[in-house]
Amino acid sequence: MKSPNEMREHIVGKASEDETFRSKLLSDPRSSIEEELGITIPESITVQVHENTAQHVHLVLPPTTNLSDRDLKATAGGDASTASGGGCY
Repeated sequence: MKSPNEMREHIVGKASEDETFRSKLLSDPRSSIEEELGITIPESITVQVHENTAQHVHLVLPPTTNLSDRDLKATAGGDASTASGGGCY
C-alpha cells in the first residue's frame, strides 16, 4: 500500500503527463482516484480537485479537529471502511 504522499504524487504526476486523465480527474475526482489507485473512497468523504492558474491559487488547510491514528490511516487510503475525516489527494 502506498503512503498518502506517494498516492498524491502518483495522481499529480499522472495528471501532469496525461491530459485525458487530468480532465477526468477534474470532472470526476472520486472515480478517477479510485480507478487509478485501486481503492474505494467512502461516500462519507468528499473529494475535490482544484487546478491552480495564474489568477486562482488554492490553499488547503489541515482539519481543525484531530483525527485518531486509525481515522487518519483510513482517510489516507489505509482502511477506507473506518474513515470519519477528510483527506487531500
